[in-house]
Amino acid sequence: MTRTAVVGMSVGGTCGVHDHAVLLADALGREGISSSMHWLWRREGSLRATRSEVREWTRALTLELDELRPDAVLLHYSVFSYSYRGVPLLVAPTLAALRHSSAPMIPIMHEFVYPWTHGGWRGKLWALTQRAALIGVMRAAGAVVVTTDYRAQWLASRRWLPQRRVIFAPVFSNLPPPVAGAADRQSPVVGLFGYSSEEAVPLVLDAARRLLERGVGVRLELLGAPGRDSSVADMWLAAAASRGMEERLSFTGVLPAQALSNALAACEVLLFTDSAGPSPRKGTLAASLASGSAVVSVDGPQLWSELVESEALEVVPPTSEAMADAVERLLADEEGRRALGARGRAFAEQQMGLERSAERVGALLGELLSGSAS
Repeated sequence: MTRTAVVGMSVGGTCGVHDHAVLLADALGREGISSSMHWLWRREGSLRATRSEVREWTRALTLELDELRPDAVLLHYSVFSYSYRGVPLLVAPTLAALRHSSAPMIPIMHEFVYPWTHGGWRGKLWALTQRAALIGVMRAAGAVVVTTDYRAQWLASRRWLPQRRVIFAPVFSNLPPPVAGAADRQSPVVGLFGYSSEEAVPLVLDAARRLLERGVGVRLELLGAPGRDSSVADMWLAAAASRGMEERLSFTGVLPAQALSNALAACEVLLFTDSAGPSPRKGTLAASLASGSAVVSVDGPQLWSELVESEALEVVPPTSEAMADAVERLLADEEGRRALGARGRAFAEQQMGLERSAERVGALLGELLSGSAS
């Protein structure tokens, strides 16, 4: 049996990348590939405390890998988890520990560079330092897994990066299938799973206000983390109050996986507001589609053409009016709404499923260990 060591870092108590790593490891086990988990849950503190914490972890990691002697390492790489205030200072010590084991390494690239055009001078510092760190990651890699075909093209087009075999494996939902229950509510619910982005606030709230002005009495529900007791929730509530609709806004808060899955499925319509568009890198999109609720997404530059061509969701321009029009139309057409949700669920199962990712990663491991990956 092939043995892998699964390595990664998280900051905070809820992490989709960690959930992804655990579920993928379990699925690989069903493919005959065993996994051991080596994960650091970082505490946010000073630079000195952070360096000390990571130094202690990498020392333990080196000893663990020496003892286990895995055939390969799967490094789950989300660059901000390996960063201090956005600068990836923790990448080099992690790679040093992995090199000591001499096992071939496959990074699974969740997020790996910040765009040059965002965040002012701080964003440019992140973009520069994260690209520098990426050179080391690619140099250490035997092969690479990315979550969008766009990212595979991006890596191949950068001449300053070492070239490696790259495969595309869409992000899958971290949630179990929903269990249907009876809905008991006076107004249709429009849900948003993944609501931390500031740019989503005016877009979604103005769309909801337009619906209310048209006599469509919707309730907006923000699903999952971080919940009501957070600065993100305060931002939403203040914006809702300024529009006179705070009573139409609610939060589920952090829920167990099954309860969250059920809450997604209970929404008449789910929104997806990432400005990049509906892409296979977002677990929130995978979960929304898998729920069976109708999904309305804003358009964007990284739109996944296969997803749109399958008519698994409705894509609209990133305006509140277009979003309100789409939601109103779906709420008025129960048969069409159910059909859209069914197509979304089918697409998630067939193209964004856990077993599909496990098959692709397992095949890549086989290629790497047989020496055919190049």
